[in-house]
Amino acid sequence: MQIRLFVDAPLNIGATVFLNENQIHYLRNVLRAKTGAELFVFNGRDGEFSAVLSALDKKSAQIQICRRLRGQPEKRDVRLYFSPLKRDCTELVVEKATELGATQIVPVITQYTAMPRVNADRLRAVALEACEQCRRLDVPEILAPVSLAELLAAQDETKPALFHLDETGRGKRAADLFAGLESAAFLTGPEGGFSDAERAMIAKTPNTAGLDLGERILRAETASIAALALFMCR
Repeated sequence: MQIRLFVDAPLNIGATVFLNENQIHYLRNVLRAKTGAELFVFNGRDGEFSAVLSALDKKSAQIQICRRLRGQPEKRDVRLYFSPLKRDCTELVVEKATELGATQIVPVITQYTAMPRVNADRLRAVALEACEQCRRLDVPEILAPVSLAELLAAQDETKPALFHLDETGRGKRAADLFAGLESAAFLTGPEGGFSDAERAMIAKTPNTAGLDLGERILRAETASIAALALFMCR
């Protein structure tokens, strides 16, 4: 089994890195790893390295960095603004958005948002675990919740184009909207959708466009995943 960890420390060949308490527990009690085991580590800045577990006991662990495997790729600006859902669904959205390459994930509070409170630290942990699992080398930024009005007020031509999921039939298809774009932002609503007032507010916001994902009414979490997948997998 390949062991892959995020470490918040500079990485270079020959360096020694100390692991945190959660990583010690994971290696000792979950994976039953032994001294000398090979690991793959990244920090979101320096690329990916192979390492050896050089010491492991109940209270401490350290790894020795051996060689660089991959350089750090250039980061794309792909943002997901989503209305928080029930806990498991919110975590699913963050996990899959991370796997698909979203670089910034922001909970947005709308009129019909069912779960206005989110645990940002928990969502960051979900994103970090997803990065470790999917071999991603950078970690998305998880921001504190904002209101829809605040988000739209900050949207202008200097920001990535903001595509909101439009189930009214007036949105455009992905092929017509994404051509030639390297950055984008996506706004998905709650289970009840956007209110009429919110739709009017979105329509008046510069640098936005409605995105049509087809004839079916998608669950809120499915819509977030589908929009990101369409953009990232062109």
